[in-house]
Amino acid sequence: MTPPVSALSDHLVAKWTSPQGARLMAAGAKIVDGLLELGPLTHERAGRMLGWPPQEVLPRFEAMGFRLETDPDGNIIGAGVSLNEARPHSMELRGRTVYGWCAMDTLMFPLALDEAVSHITSRCAATGEPVRATVTPSGVRDVHPATAAVTLAPATGADIREVFCNRVNFYADEALANQVTGRDSDLAVCSTAEAWAVGRRLADLF
Repeated sequence: MTPPVSALSDHLVAKWTSPQGARLMAAGAKIVDGLLELGPLTHERAGRMLGWPPQEVLPRFEAMGFRLETDPDGNIIGAGVSLNEARPHSMELRGRTVYGWCAMDTLMFPLALDEAVSHITSRCAATGEPVRATVTPSGVRDVHPATAAVTLAPATGADIREVFCNRVNFYADEALANQVTGRDSDLAVCSTAEAWAVGRRLADLF
């Protein structure tokens, strides 16, 4: 990894291994399991899974800087893994296609959930060009276009989707990604192989 990518990787590991990060990851993992097994979750069902009062599910996540995704009926449909087909990042988990809040989700969750193979799709955040790859426990392969790159961001501050997910995207090539870092100095550009390695570190924390 380049020094900027390595520094951000260390930052993300530190976030998720902090006391609050560990609590958030444990709670988020239960929501992800519920979404994959049951589909959209009512607050009552999510509360039973977490052992929390239903009315406290969303506020408790928000207090930890993690705003769960909900549908128009108020049901929970996203916690990194999303059931929202409008999202640009998709992956195969437990025999079905689901979606991610960011590029890193598609690289991390297949590893966290021990998928032997997960075909992921996204689009270049600059051009809209399709980006496809296959995530395996030993690496990422079949990347198309082969020049694809990923932007990586720190995850401190406001809601994680705002400070991290919305800034972590695939690009058709490094030059396009570098245009974004020119406007946002907190970002680092990495290859898909480097991004997979960051995802592996995060997945190992689950």
